[in-house]
Amino acid sequence: MDSDYPEALQIEVTNRCNFNCQMCIRRVWNAKPEDLNLDLYRRIAKATFPHLRRLILYGLGEPFVAPNFIEMLKIAREKLPGNSEILISTNGSLLNPKLTKKILRIGVDNISFSIDTTDVTKLKYIREGSEPTVILRNFQHVSKMKKNFNGTFRLGAEAVVMKDNFMDLPNLVKEISHEEVDYIFISHIMPYTEEMFQKSVYIPLSRIPFEIIKSSLEYDWNLIRESTRELFGRIYGLDIEPKASRIISEFWSEAEKNGYWINLPLLFYLRDKIIEMSEDVERIFEMSRKIAHEYGVEIKTPNLYPDAKERRCPYVDKNTAFIRSDGTVAPCLEFAYSHPVYVNMHAKNVHAVTFGNLKEENVEKIWGEKAYVSFRETRRKISENIPWCGDCLYSSLGCYFTKTNGSDCYANEPGCNECFYSVDLVQCNI
Repeated sequence: MDSDYPEALQIEVTNRCNFNCQMCIRRVWNAKPEDLNLDLYRRIAKATFPHLRRLILYGLGEPFVAPNFIEMLKIAREKLPGNSEILISTNGSLLNPKLTKKILRIGVDNISFSIDTTDVTKLKYIREGSEPTVILRNFQHVSKMKKNFNGTFRLGAEAVVMKDNFMDLPNLVKEISHEEVDYIFISHIMPYTEEMFQKSVYIPLSRIPFEIIKSSLEYDWNLIRESTRELFGRIYGLDIEPKASRIISEFWSEAEKNGYWINLPLLFYLRDKIIEMSEDVERIFEMSRKIAHEYGVEIKTPNLYPDAKERRCPYVDKNTAFIRSDGTVAPCLEFAYSHPVYVNMHAKNVHAVTFGNLKEENVEKIWGEKAYVSFRETRRKISENIPWCGDCLYSSLGCYFTKTNGSDCYANEPGCNECFYSVDLVQCNI
């Protein structure tokens, strides 16, 4: 059962950023640039921080761009219980040695740098607007300061992998592991557009049905065409041997025995990607895990394939709420703002899902609202309560329930039926 307060708050101190990264949501959204009001933050801190185990001070912007960030950090350290953790994720461009000393003296428990590759040419392209040597130098300064502060905070690195940089991952892990890093956190790209999806290196079909049907890759779309021809032939009384239909029927039967569906159109759409890189990605992830293990560094790699039966909502699992820079409360990062995505062969409009604004209400009241409680309860057993559209051929053929996140075919409102966070393809450091 829920408590009266969330265990953690993710507070977006600003949604502004000094970069324009290739994979960022700000390339597709229409959100108003805004910093969180300091007086509002003080009210939130006074009423809620004493109840928290964890405070995450970043959202969809660069936290050190916020003009009041240092003051916010001081307030947090003053109001939070002594055993509560403060986590910051940064692009690293502004966290120079002087500023690092300042925030460490105030008290930060976890600092994570976004570093997608140590190849400075690629990093400059991926993190548009960045100066990679500054980021890497600042990371090294923070690493050295760990010794001066007796390792009282955790240092992490986050990387978003895609076609441009996934082969660099083992070298990134090795180079970063030479520093005082505690963990490395890897995520796939969130596909806001079809172009972004084409850069991705994951397969949105569940692994078990994929293993069942991957032998049909050699047939490509001809399997569906032949099956359609056989169907119409039987309708018109022609004596056609149902070879393709039998193959598809056998796939379906085997998948259903294991509790899955089959999405052949998506399989064939992804054919070239599967042939070209799926084995390479698995090999690179395994190599990266091995290197991290050798250096005693924690590493969290994402899935290459989802599993419809093994889903979870990270925000619900960790009893965390998201507060936008305008004070609006959302259940997660993905639903914080309206934006497009491209999943399962189709474009989708994700509408913001919110439960109130802290300018008018407090966290306790919003957290306890019936609609928000129901939202969380449904997602505590997300694999049972919410469908996974990646394995459903209708999702790739224009199904009504995949146009927006308004609802799904199980009548859940809003729908989380194509959430890449729930299947550990895309990961958030909370």
